[in-house]
Amino acid sequence: MDTVYHYTSLNGFLGIIGSRSLWATNAAYLNDAAEITHALDFANRVTGSIYMHDDYLAAFGWVTRHALSDLEIKDLYVTSFSEAPDLLSQWRGYCPPGAGLCLGFDFEFFNDYFRQEGHRLEKCLYGDANGIDDIEKLVAQCLEKFPKFLITREEFDNLDSEASSRFAIDSLKRVTEGAAKQHADAAISWLCSEIAELAPRLKNIGFHEEAEWRIIAKASTGQTKFRTGSSYLIPYLPLELGTAFGKALREVIIGPNPNQRRCADSIKIALARHNLNEVIVRCSSLPFNNW
Repeated sequence: MDTVYHYTSLNGFLGIIGSRSLWATNAAYLNDAAEITHALDFANRVTGSIYMHDDYLAAFGWVTRHALSDLEIKDLYVTSFSEAPDLLSQWRGYCPPGAGLCLGFDFEFFNDYFRQEGHRLEKCLYGDANGIDDIEKLVAQCLEKFPKFLITREEFDNLDSEASSRFAIDSLKRVTEGAAKQHADAAISWLCSEIAELAPRLKNIGFHEEAEWRIIAKASTGQTKFRTGSSYLIPYLPLELGTAFGKALREVIIGPNPNQRRCADSIKIALARHNLNEVIVRCSSLPFNNW
């Protein structure tokens, strides 16, 4: 794959080329509020199953489930791209009627540039199977980091019901208030951090056609800015490209538009005004009328 595509409005385009930057929205303020809770739902399902069905690991299941129930993903910022240019669902979902643009960016350049800036360009994962599999792997890694229990599973299986109940109570106390608390807290903190990093990548299978990639960024103190939403302020993080912008932007596709040719000409003038003369401008071929 050579190019990733960002669908936007005419105003969005002017903001992007004018500032030579992209805006990454705080993950908690994405259009679909359920997106960011998708991974948390999977994680609660996995850890809840451990707590309910594995008496030996009940203490581990309890503390992980408790920590995840309090987890808030509020410090990650994302901006979205698609592998697909000129995609009908993208024009309809992310652009104003008759006034949308699709900006094509060099994938390898983006990947290298943003990793150097401390951000990640990651492909979204679609479907419950993928999500559960990734969460289960993280939970298994967390268990490896978690304090070892004082008896083996085989020894536990040989305990009578009273002794096994006492083991479960003692194990929970040991990792929540006893000698192993600091060790357990470190493992759980690692798990919460990993799930928070994964959460912006997991999406419902119904969106698989988008073939989405996301830049996932963290804001340092003072970097966050705000824009107005319909009923609240939306925190965002400017991802500045500066002089590198000209190397990143490769093409602009004019979406379905009642004045497509005039729009294309005006885009070329705007690009030239910003010394982006090498950017290819072309028009969507889709016979779609939504104005």
